[in-house]
Amino acid sequence: MEAIILAGGLGTRLRSVVHDVPKAMALINSRPFMEYQLDQLISGGIDRIIFSVGYKSEHIKNHFGDKYKNCEIVYALEKTLLGTGGAIKNAMRFVHGEHVVIANGDSLFLSNLPEQYKFHLAKKSDITLALKPMKNFKRYGSIELDENNKIIRFLEKQAIQEGTINAGLYIFKVDSFKDIGFPDKFSIEKDFFEEKVRQLNFFGFISEAYFLDIGIPEDFKKAQYEISLFPRIDDSWTLFLDVNVLINNKGNGMLENFNIVQDAMNSLVELSGFFGKTILIHDIENGRITEKKLNENHCFLLEKIKEIGGGINVIYHNLKLSDKENATPQKPNMIFLAKNDFPEIDFSKSVMITNLEFDLSSAKEANVLPLLINEKEMDKGDAHTISSLE
Repeated sequence: MEAIILAGGLGTRLRSVVHDVPKAMALINSRPFMEYQLDQLISGGIDRIIFSVGYKSEHIKNHFGDKYKNCEIVYALEKTLLGTGGAIKNAMRFVHGEHVVIANGDSLFLSNLPEQYKFHLAKKSDITLALKPMKNFKRYGSIELDENNKIIRFLEKQAIQEGTINAGLYIFKVDSFKDIGFPDKFSIEKDFFEEKVRQLNFFGFISEAYFLDIGIPEDFKKAQYEISLFPRIDDSWTLFLDVNVLINNKGNGMLENFNIVQDAMNSLVELSGFFGKTILIHDIENGRITEKKLNENHCFLLEKIKEIGGGINVIYHNLKLSDKENATPQKPNMIFLAKNDFPEIDFSKSVMITNLEFDLSSAKEANVLPLLINEKEMDKGDAHTISSLE
């Protein structure tokens, strides 16, 4: 099996954080992003890869040479910008087989490539796109399918509550693409996908697998911690989330000051999709609130989470009685209480996200992986920035 990786773009949106190399070579946890892509493709059966390169291509050539883990590498150079379609046409000159996998150089989708290939052949598809179901998004266009997963229409970027997005991993029937006779420069999305969807057999292979796009600075930051952790996570994992990550009342507990950090709420919905269970834990300072008022606040919070498509299994707190005098931080106790209520929870497959550094010891006491969100960044609305990963 052969693959083309599109790695020739200028990466202008990412230039503020990655300016000296092509964005496909941006370092994620000290490794070039393209290495993660190659590992995934090779694990899916790819043994020959064509790099479509242009901008700062010498960085890619010098790093990989002509082989990576026994996988042959060939280079298709864009001397001028050809667009995504032109880049594919240029790289197709080096393809030997009847079908070829094509991957975007700035995204990673950990779907089952052999199954997508079988699906492609079974459907006698000209183009098969890997699709990712997603909720509450506006950065991506969505794709409309019929009952047989044949693609009917490509929809423009807009705010959508629920839909499927193009995950940037395709399988092309080579002759179907070559026979059209495209110009040297064109867009694969606009000039091919949208224009030819009713003339050719386009199918969508749907997968709930992990998806990562590093095309903008915010997602590049997010990739630094996600790529080492989230690809391993499935519905056997549990997320423990400190309520104080979601609110900015600094613990005073009063409903009128129970202000929600909307970016953090949106991130919760996104993050919880990786986990089988999502559990909120709320450490209340002594004397700040009655249990009745706390329950009202929690109901208010759960309703807001539900409105944006999130789901929470349960909230634990340390305020058992309204007149309790010695309510002390008890996050480990809350975590162990959850284990008692849900025996299937495996602490070795659990993550706790907090914005308080001293909570890291609570997570470690329960043998749960802690993620510390930088509170200063939270105040700026960047709910993805992680200042420490223990």
